[in-house]
Amino acid sequence: MREPPGSPEVRWLEVASFTKEEEARLLAGRLEAEGIEVQVFPEFQASYYRDVLPLPVRVLVPEHRAAEAHELLERLRS
Repeated sequence: MREPPGSPEVRWLEVASFTKEEEARLLAGRLEAEGIEVQVFPEFQASYYRDVLPLPVRVLVPEHRAAEAHELLERLRS
């Protein structure tokens, strides 16, 4: 998700990391439902080696929404 030209640079922070892309996407959907913009990185991991050498799938939010995202994560975990 790129910012429009001329807008200030957004700093993205990791709020969670998963070994399965599906789990990262579930959290991303929940954050988006709360109105928090989200990026999942890497975007897509389709490959033969995905299950053998899984890369962490990171859920990122804008820095100014990170505290709110962490609060939501705590509520979901309890």
